Formats: sequence, C-alpha cells, structure tokens
Amino acid sequence: MAPKLFTLAIAMLAASPMVSAHINLMKPLPYDYEAHRQDKGPMTANEYPCKTQTYAFDSTKMEGNTFAAGEKQQAEFEGSAVHGGGSCQFSITTDKKPTKDSKFKVIGSIEGGCPEKPEGFTIPKSVPTGEVTFAWTWFARLSGGPEMYMNCAPIKVTGGASDTTEFDKLPDMLIANIAGYTGTSGSTGDTGSCTQVTSTDLKFPNPGSVLTTDSGADLKAPTGSCGSSGSSDDSSSSSGGAESSAAAGTPAASTPAASTPAASTPAAQNTGGVFAPGAANPSSTMTTLLTVTASGAGTPAASTPAAVATPAAGGSSSSSGGSSSSSSGSSSGTCSSNGAIVCNGTSKFGLCNNGNVVWQDVAAGTQCKDGAITKRELPHGGRYFRPRGSYL
Repeated sequence: MAPKLFTLAIAMLAASPMVSAHINLMKPLPYDYEAHRQDKGPMTANEYPCKTQTYAFDSTKMEGNTFAAGEKQQAEFEGSAVHGGGSCQFSITTDKKPTKDSKFKVIGSIEGGCPEKPEGFTIPKSVPTGEVTFAWTWFARLSGGPEMYMNCAPIKVTGGASDTTEFDKLPDMLIANIAGYTGTSGSTGDTGSCTQVTSTDLKFPNPGSVLTTDSGADLKAPTGSCGSSGSSDDSSSSSGGAESSAAAGTPAASTPAASTPAASTPAAQNTGGVFAPGAANPSSTMTTLLTVTASGAGTPAASTPAAVATPAAGGSSSSSGGSSSSSSGSSSGTCSSNGAIVCNGTSKFGLCNNGNVVWQDVAAGTQCKDGAITKRELPHGGRYFRPRGSYL
C-alpha cells in the first residue's frame, strides 16, 4: 500500500527559538490563530478547552474549513519541536464556542508518531451537518513534564447526519495531564486524576473505532481516573501506514518492523529529536513545508518500557554526572536496548534504533537522566526566569 502523507509546516524563528518551541494546528484554521503562532505551548487548566477565551475567527476564511463527511482530510501543523512524537486525537463538539462542560466526541486517534506522522482525519457520517467545532489534542512523548496541547477550529460539515443520535454514541475525548479533570471531556474531579506515563506514547483508554498505531510506539496507558476502556466494534487500525481490521485500543504487533526500508519510498524516521527529521536547519529558511511519509519500514516496535541503554565507545557517554566521553565531532553511537532512550550526558539524547543512536539536543529546560527526559533540576530553589511568552 502506498505510504500515507501529511504536510507538516515547520516554522523556524532563528532569532527567537524559544517562542516557537512547540506545535500548533494550522489546518483546519483554528480560533485565535495569530495568538497561537506566538504561543505554541501546552494548555493549562485555566485555558481548557481549546486554549482560548475569545474564540476569535475571521469568518471570510470559513470556506477553507468546510469538509464533506466521509472524505479523508489532511491536518497541517506549525512549529519546530515534535518532542519525539506522541499520541493525538481528533474530536468534534456541536458547541460553537466550547466550555469546560462541552462534550468532545472522538473521530480518530493516533498512538505514537504524532504529529510527525499523523494519518489525517475523516469526518464520519454521524457528525451532524452544519457548523461544529473541531479539536486536535496532543500528548507529547518527550516533554519536560506531563502536558496536554489543544487547538480548536470552527468547521462546516456537509453531507452529515440530520441529528446527533449516532454522533452521541462516539467515545469522549481524553483529558490527561490537566489538573481538575477526570479523564474525559465534560468531567471535572480530583487534581491530577489522569496522568501520562513519562517518556512514553500515551495509549488511549477509549480511542474509538478509527485508530492508527505507529510501529515504533512505546505505548503505556495513563494512570489515575482516565475514563472507560474499550471502544466501538468496528475498528480501522494501522501500523506504520498499513491498515488492518483490529479491535480499537489494541496496539500494533510488538514484533519489529522490517529493518530495511523500501528503496523507492524511504521513510522519514523520527529519532526523538527536537526537530522533525528532514526539517530545515533552525538558522535557515523562516518557514518550510515538509512532507513526511508514514511508512513503518525501518522503525522498530518498542513494546517494552524505555530503559537506560549504555552507548558503546566512540559515540558514548555516561548518563550519570553529565560528562560525555564521545569523540570530538561524533553525532552518533551504538546501543543495545532497542527503542530505549539513551542519554549522552544530560544535554543530549537519542532513541536506540537497531543498535544505533543519533544524538539530539534536549529541549530547553529539560535534561536526559536515567533513560528519561525530565525537567531540568534548577538552582535557586527551582525558580527559573524566562522571557515573557516563551515556553520551555
């Protein structure tokens, strides 16, 4: 099957890299788009839902947000740090200006490799015809701590349902890493009641009937009160772009994918770096459009938790003490635990891929320690001063 494609817009601000340190939705065009371009950071509890209070939108651009039910659409994103991928959901609410009590219904879930290798989305026929609100949520794999990203867009659906009977049967969108929410949209509860496991790809308790699982995902269910498990009956699940029928919520087989990618369709492989593979150098063009293939060839399946792997000599380091013993100028090394996060001191990391590892700088404000990406241990009682509007 031909690899599935999606267009990822990489916006590089060389003079102010901290300002564009994350990802935001670009298509469908979201509410408060210009504000999101300046603030791509994760959502706080006060910003739920949609990370907006104004729901500002230029109605003359609604034509670009009009979608026919049943037709495959492409999502586009803008930003520079994909944080090693992660898990995403596409959801819809019939509320035109959602509140914390709105019910978002899942129309598609992606476990691992998102937003670097998302599969796009299809508006199901059960969504009512007319104006509704589309939502993209993202749980990054290698962030400095538990985070949730969310953007919403007003869209117009054509050829959909005349009522919400079937739409209401769709699973509720997962809420995790947000204080005061119990795990599904429209519910509040104990602080921190649903939390992602650090440095893993979040496994959705109820992904719905349309699920895509990346072959290299290290899936772990969130902890706490995260809503019901299980899903709708008929599921379309894929591993590395190959579709198959499986129960939603069941990850792809844990056997490694073929280690030799097809010569005619080389896959862009994510080694867990801050920048997507193939993206422009931060010092080059301001904005670059990158088309990524979602082929699973060459990407191992990480079915076990990330563990500390000891790099071999030549490109190696010790994860304790932050001292690196790699040879000058070396950008790669070897490792033994496939799929593991490998630390090169505290400032560099990589994902073990069939015995090889390519070193990447960790995101600002984070460190690599004991086989995981964590918030950097800060001096001065843990206080960290940063420029207004920037995210670490």
